[in-house]
Amino acid sequence: MHDPERAADMDDLIRLSVFSSIGTSIVAENSIRGVLDRVLEQVGAFFGPLNWSVLLVDAERDELVFSVVVGRAADDLRGKRIPIGEGVAGWVARRGLPAVVEDVRSDARFSRRADGLSGFETKSIIAVPLRAGDRVFGVIELINRLDGGSFSAYDMRVLSTIADFAAIAIEKCYYLAEARRLSELDYLTGVLNRRGLRKIIERECARRKRYSGDLSVVVADVDAFKRINDEHGHAAGDEVLKTVARVLAREAREADAVARFGGDEFVVVMPQTGPEDAEIARARFQAALDKEGAAHVVPFSVTLGAHSAAEADFDELFRESDRDLYRRKSAHPLAIGENLLAALDDEARRAAQDSGGETGE
Repeated sequence: MHDPERAADMDDLIRLSVFSSIGTSIVAENSIRGVLDRVLEQVGAFFGPLNWSVLLVDAERDELVFSVVVGRAADDLRGKRIPIGEGVAGWVARRGLPAVVEDVRSDARFSRRADGLSGFETKSIIAVPLRAGDRVFGVIELINRLDGGSFSAYDMRVLSTIADFAAIAIEKCYYLAEARRLSELDYLTGVLNRRGLRKIIERECARRKRYSGDLSVVVADVDAFKRINDEHGHAAGDEVLKTVARVLAREAREADAVARFGGDEFVVVMPQTGPEDAEIARARFQAALDKEGAAHVVPFSVTLGAHSAAEADFDELFRESDRDLYRRKSAHPLAIGENLLAALDDEARRAAQDSGGETGE
């Protein structure tokens, strides 16, 4: 005999099991990109949409960015932007409320901008906010069902539950990544500290052990730094250090790593760089620092030494660089003459660096 209450209870248990499985898989991810990819994987399997996206808020420009896109015309939409407030997704981002549109022809919020970019016709939409407290940092948007039907209010509630799991996981990954990033940065200058430098060293040593290749470092030392502190105060000395770090970071290549190695010492680690290119880089850094030092409120000068080696380990590399630095100081004394999208970009850069270590690129 059919028992409606028992059947309803079984349906509830099935739904709870599905949500538990989805939530567990999402929260288990340890990177923002991993969470986003897993969310869209689950969304695709559960709802069967034609196109589904995560749009992240760029608060500075008051825009939504199609950060992760799956489905038809994904390549046409990825990276594109829409103003917050425009379209259904923009409405959701502005108000922090979910929305389901069964037929876009009857909804004044719908904008055809995305259709113009993607070349397909939107018929039905669900969009739900990703929230951290009372702040919306993104939107999950689903376009059209593959079976030709419309999304429903029930679909919207399910997607909102998935979004809640996703928001918790993204927030966790963001703060963990931020804590990790800050633990590897020098608090004063914003470049890598010794801990961050050690990670770079370990990565480059592993890369060189597997693929060989050149490696160079440039060591920079602020001349007479103690006298700057004694005569002008520690605040002035801090400004000099921040300026040196800023110039080195500006002049370094994207593949290079800049670190504050000691009190007034900096290191630029340059992968795949031989002796000639290292000397060219040293001269470039020197020219930029000479110009900046001469124009600074408290004039300063910096001595730089470069060293390259194909086989030596980093300890030896630094010893040789220090000796080169000392020789330059002795031979040529110089006169005393500083959002979630960003976190995602940092992960992409780290992933590219790591994959380069595995592939040898």
